[in-house]
Amino acid sequence: MIRNRTQHPLHQPSTRPLAGIALAAVIAAAVSGCGAQPADGGAAAPSPSTAVSTDTAAPSASSGTANPAAPATPGSDPSMTSDEFTTGLLQLHDRLKHDLGDRYADAWVDGGVLHVAVTDPSAEAKVRDAGAVPVTVAFNAAELLQARTQVQTWIAGKPVPGVEMHSISASGRTGAVIVTVPAEQVPALQAAADEQSPAGEVPVIVEESAGMATPLSTN
Repeated sequence: MIRNRTQHPLHQPSTRPLAGIALAAVIAAAVSGCGAQPADGGAAAPSPSTAVSTDTAAPSASSGTANPAAPATPGSDPSMTSDEFTTGLLQLHDRLKHDLGDRYADAWVDGGVLHVAVTDPSAEAKVRDAGAVPVTVAFNAAELLQARTQVQTWIAGKPVPGVEMHSISASGRTGAVIVTVPAEQVPALQAAADEQSPAGEVPVIVEESAGMATPLSTN
């Protein structure tokens, strides 16, 4: 098992980084099924990998020189509204996801800048030239989706008696399948996942559930 491998419209332009709920939800829907899935089959919450950060730090040095055609930084263009900026990021994400194909893993916004996880180092230049920040990761979106399915099937087989899975997601940003369960079930399920490696090389991270949820039926 491999461990520790290296988400109301404004009427005036904002000078702060994009408040991320709407963008996170749309990008989460756009990625290849890697978002969080509630065990009860209800509406999916944005995956941690697609949550939008409100970090005001400047983009990392790895971003290089921004492409003039890429969306501007929030507040850098007084004529640009928040909605226009959001639309620009979504269009950039959609174009890159299409162009990258099976080299695409995930995407998220940090500091008002789109970050795109790719599995092929040669794809970094394409992402950088488009004005986004490339991040090289181990698994693509399809591999993570398959890993999530494997883990869900594994949990349905009751590797730990009485397990109550509240949600399951696959994150291209962390390269792992993330499972949430009640706090008291975390140690036992994590130990079982570490021992049995239900997703092969893709790590499984078990976390405490943030709230009440209908557990997955294991009958």
